[in-house]
This record gives sequence, C-alpha cells and structure tokens, in this order.
Amino acid sequence: MKLMFISDLHLSANTFDNNQLFYQLLANWQNKLDALYILGDLFDSWLGDDDHTTFSQEMEQTFRKFTNTTPIYFISGNHDFALGKKFATRSGITLLPDCTTLKIGTNTILLSHGDVFCTLDKNYQLMKLILRNRVLLFILKRIPISWRYKIKEKLEYESAKAFNSKPLITYHVVASTIKKIATKYKANIVIHGHTHRPDRYIVDGSNGEIIRFEIPDWADRPGGGYVLLEDDNIKIHIP
Repeated sequence: MKLMFISDLHLSANTFDNNQLFYQLLANWQNKLDALYILGDLFDSWLGDDDHTTFSQEMEQTFRKFTNTTPIYFISGNHDFALGKKFATRSGITLLPDCTTLKIGTNTILLSHGDVFCTLDKNYQLMKLILRNRVLLFILKRIPISWRYKIKEKLEYESAKAFNSKPLITYHVVASTIKKIATKYKANIVIHGHTHRPDRYIVDGSNGEIIRFEIPDWADRPGGGYVLLEDDNIKIHIP
C-alpha cells in the first residue's frame, strides 16, 4: 500500500514554478501509487467550475491523464471549496467529504483539510458555515464570474485585516478538538493541512495517543512537500 497526501499548494496562474513542479511530481508518481489524496487548497482560489482559464484547463487535462491509471481523491479547503462535480467529472477525480476515514491495517486514519480543528477562530468558523451553505453556494455559482472575483477580493481584504489583529494561536489547531473529532471517528491517526505548520504531533486521546501529521504547504516554504504512507510507515517530506 502506497498513498500520497498533499495539501495547501495554493496553485494559480501566477505560480508557474510550483505548477511545473506539481506536473512533474504527478508524472513521477503515476503508476507508482495506489492513490493520491489532495486535502484542500490545491488552488489558491477556485470560484466555480465555469471559470474556464488556460490554467484551469491545463490542470484538468493533467488530472485526466493521471487518473487514467491512478485515482485522485480530493477534499476541498477554504480556498477551493467551490470546486464541484463538473470539474471532478471532467478531470476524473473523486470528491470526498471533510473528515473521511481510511482503515489501513490496525489503524484508522482521519483525513481533513484541517480548518475544522481551528476552533479558537470563531469568526472564521462562522464565515465558513455561511459561505458553504448549499443555498448560498448555489446562488454564488450562478452570478457572473467577474462579480465572484470582486467578492473574493473583498473577503481576502477583510480576512487579512482580521488576521493581523488576533494572536497567532487563534489560527492554530486545537488539541482538544483533534481529540474530540478523532474519538468521534475512532481514529488514531490524523492527516491534514491548512495551518502551514508541518510536523508530526502527538495528542493524548481517550484511548491512547493520537498521531497527527500536518502536510507541508507549498506557499510559505519551498514546493514539493508531502506526506507518504507506505505499508505501515508514514513520513513527512519537507523540502
């Protein structure tokens, strides 16, 4: 069993070097993995499957080539939660809900983008609840794409202001939340991204230790980071 986990690449038309690195890694990984799991924020923004750009079409074609032989599973993040079934169908990827579990040997692995664990940031959790409301998302996807870009710019501006006004711990993973959610899903391993603080962490759980692996981002550090599960071993690669 060989599974690759990536997250928080924040790719866009403006990240040429990381885009090329990603395409090269996919070429290297093809036929050598049992599956690739993307745990959110692959894209720096995704405003709808109807936003047809050279970049989005290039990504779609690259995915389609990879998924002809190797499955890709995708959990959306806070930057690409508008990615939907149309892109998934065109590219051949499989969408998964946040907090999906894998049973590997004696381990139950909980997969998440990771923002669900950042419960000290109450304003963000409220905004997430609002923006991901199915009715609102349905409406947003049907307004002109130019308006969506304006809404995105406004939200990014407000988010940046809020970020600079709060202690950094507000945005960190909360150990008690990890324990609560891992216990709910009976998981002893958690793999996620989101906070850009890659490492291997230990959380005291109700039934023993919970091992938390945070995937390296490609935004605040050199690109190419990932978490690899091979047989019973899990390792983090931080360039």
